[in-house]
Amino acid sequence: MDIKSIIDTRRKEEPDLVLFITIFVLACIGIAMSYSASAVFAQRVMGDSFYFLKRQVLWFLAGGSLLLVFHEIDYRFYAGKTKIMLLVSIVLLVLVLIPGIGHTVKGSSRWLGFGFLSIQPSEFIKVVMAIYLVKVFSSEASDNHLVQLLIPIVIIAIMFILIMLQPDFGTAIDLLLVSVLILFVSGFSFFYLAGLFFVSVPMFYLLIYQVDYRWARLVAFMDPWKDRFGSGYHVIQSYIAFKKGGMFGAGLGFGTQKIRRLPEPHTDFIFAVIGEEMGLIGTVAIIFLFALVFWRGMVIALQAPDNFGKLLAMGLTFHIVVQSFINIAVATGSLPTTGIPLPFISCGGSSLLSNMIAAGILLNISRYRETAPEGIKLSEEVWQ
Repeated sequence: MDIKSIIDTRRKEEPDLVLFITIFVLACIGIAMSYSASAVFAQRVMGDSFYFLKRQVLWFLAGGSLLLVFHEIDYRFYAGKTKIMLLVSIVLLVLVLIPGIGHTVKGSSRWLGFGFLSIQPSEFIKVVMAIYLVKVFSSEASDNHLVQLLIPIVIIAIMFILIMLQPDFGTAIDLLLVSVLILFVSGFSFFYLAGLFFVSVPMFYLLIYQVDYRWARLVAFMDPWKDRFGSGYHVIQSYIAFKKGGMFGAGLGFGTQKIRRLPEPHTDFIFAVIGEEMGLIGTVAIIFLFALVFWRGMVIALQAPDNFGKLLAMGLTFHIVVQSFINIAVATGSLPTTGIPLPFISCGGSSLLSNMIAAGILLNISRYRETAPEGIKLSEEVWQ
């Protein structure tokens, strides 16, 4: 019998209060901005200006409940469930692609419908992949790092391909970035990561240069005014929103760019709405809150009692922060346009639930510290 099943040297404490409050504040801001950004659109399309607000409140209640549930589940529980989680993930991603089962919107089949509800499996797959990679790389390293990388790379490739078939380029890239960051903090040398980068160059050439609309987005990123009423229109409207907002903003609900100008103002470009209505002060406050999430995530990782907890805390923190970085960078024209929601703030149930689950697991990790019983000293290998 494994010694960790006999002796648990961890002591249980209260969850990280700063992280909990930060997540709650972000989610509340999301509810307010969901209504402000979507009211006009919802009235015009749905006949109910409160349509998205009501849905977001329901998702918030569901997500908050999940956060409380997951913050009570011992994070080590997931280490033994990675195979079943991967299997379920693959099945869900395949179901999304089957006509009649997957729900198609604007040419993309990313959702599974359940009555009046729909979920986007790829949002949850990112959490599953973080747990899987952490499980693999928190165990005792192989003598050959290249061999240790092979199976995870194959799994990542399968998930990446299935997500690209939807197609959902933004989520696929987000998955790759988080995976690479987990590899980096797991101790793999820069040589291996650089090798993976150079091997992937031809793939990105095919995925971007050979697909007209993606190439147009890249060109628009370099010079949006070259096609100001075409591929550059979205980011230019975002620039205008930030300019109108100035230092203090036009006031909550008083923005105009969200009215038939900004694309997806309540999801992908909600940060531009914040910029117009809350000004520079509001956008800096949002960035500060995500910086708090990153800081507390890293503190939780450093204080975790075992290697699995350390890497899992880092991986889940990356899951939240990388999404926020991409969304903000797209809205400010620092990255080409891609469809990534702003965690906890953008409208959308799948994104909110996924991030609430990640936050719940982070909070559970924060509850544990290691305190070996008197006379017992356990090495790191005990937890592997």
